Amino acid sequence: MNITDLELTNFRNYKKFKLCNLKQTNIIIGNNGVGKTTILEAIYVLCLARSFKTNLESNLININEDYLKIKGNILNDVKSIKLEYLLTKSGKKTKINGKLKKRISDFISQYKVVLYAPDEIKFIKDSPGNRRSYINISISQINKSYIKLLNDYNILIKNKNDYYKKLYINSFIDESYLDILDNKISELGYEIYKIRKSYIENINKYLKKIVKKMNVTDDLCINYISQYNGLNEKTFLELLKKNRKVEIQYGITKTGIHRDDFEFLIKKQNVRDFCSQGVQKMVMLSFKLAELEVLIKEYFEEPILLLDDLFSELDEVNQNTILDSLNKNIQIFITTTDVNNIKKKILKNAKIIDLDGMVDV
Repeated sequence: MNITDLELTNFRNYKKFKLCNLKQTNIIIGNNGVGKTTILEAIYVLCLARSFKTNLESNLININEDYLKIKGNILNDVKSIKLEYLLTKSGKKTKINGKLKKRISDFISQYKVVLYAPDEIKFIKDSPGNRRSYINISISQINKSYIKLLNDYNILIKNKNDYYKKLYINSFIDESYLDILDNKISELGYEIYKIRKSYIENINKYLKKIVKKMNVTDDLCINYISQYNGLNEKTFLELLKKNRKVEIQYGITKTGIHRDDFEFLIKKQNVRDFCSQGVQKMVMLSFKLAELEVLIKEYFEEPILLLDDLFSELDEVNQNTILDSLNKNIQIFITTTDVNNIKKKILKNAKIIDLDGMVDV
């Protein structure tokens, strides 16, 4: 899958911007602040219908404008497909070949993207909720049913929490209603747990090889922390009922996959607490490359790879080691301030987009 053309209208600092004849490797050059990352963000939004930089979508619209549009042509198995993302103050719309997609899940499951940016280190440092959100987005690209499972599960948790709050006013407890909710929470939660567990196992399968090649460590893994670990659907249901009295006291559901977390471990020590920021950045890059391998080798996808400011994080040896080792069938977009340290054979076959001089060659 390759993006051949990209057109932006009122997207952040770009009122009108178009790139044509994009290649397998595309290198975007420019000084800080000219909009290199914005182009990657636009591609990300075109694939996932959401930004990696902000949760407030209105921030994406150019100031003094009331809408934005991103259009892209995708070449997929010799067939050209047109994608369109439109955001207005009343909401967003997505189209494939001019046909409106009523469900976002029908849009984002079509085209896969993997992003590495310097601030991705927040996955290691951030809250469990943000880590879960990241894993959810990654899995949603490859498992369409996962989105519905999550939505249905979240509705159950909301209903249960709402019921707990009502108990402050009315102390009568309808155990049969809570039993119905817990049965369904246990059922859906176990399905989500199995999908997450399988995804993390696949990541770990490729992670060790990647970090060894990059001379980071030979003992890195992601540890999946879940209350489901060691339990099955039946025994977890028993745990839900056991914890019910405590949850009623707190007025919130504290048992379930909505409390899951993920941590990077090197020699059984949490990378967040025991490693420097430099090592943490290399760990995150390795994780992203492992995600790429999972998509290619386990799900037979050809995702788009976005590498934002990659060369500021790596020495020259690691820069070219990564570029040389990447699957030649995937399309890559790289942002950098200069290309001095990139091998000539890579530059020769790449499309260079110089934003400082607005040169497109």
